[in-house]
Amino acid sequence: MNTNTSTGLQSTNTRLSGIGRKKYDRDQVIFREHENGDVAYIIANGQVQIIKESDNGPEVLGILEKGAMFGEMALIDNKPRMASAKAINGPVELLIVSKANFQKKMEQLDPFTRGLIKFMAEIVR
Repeated sequence: MNTNTSTGLQSTNTRLSGIGRKKYDRDQVIFREHENGDVAYIIANGQVQIIKESDNGPEVLGILEKGAMFGEMALIDNKPRMASAKAINGPVELLIVSKANFQKKMEQLDPFTRGLIKFMAEIVR
């Protein structure tokens, strides 16, 4: 067995530990604005629409595609979701990052980077 391959697999498994998967059907809501958030998501397949309520009704903020992360703001600052998210254009498969796993990754960052992320989260809110 090639030790480099084995080490690479162990590294990948370590990075993915604590990450689950979930599928959503077309037009299924993933989370709603103002809900508390305890997970973040990474799109494995499909598209997710981000929607914010406004005085004029729902406003589409954007459409996210494979590889995009969303829902992380609630994990950074422990505040309710800023917008809603729903699956569009067919089924969507998401990787689910738990709050504990996210916090563990944040703690591994240097203090400057961690502070910068929190500062930027405040600006976005």
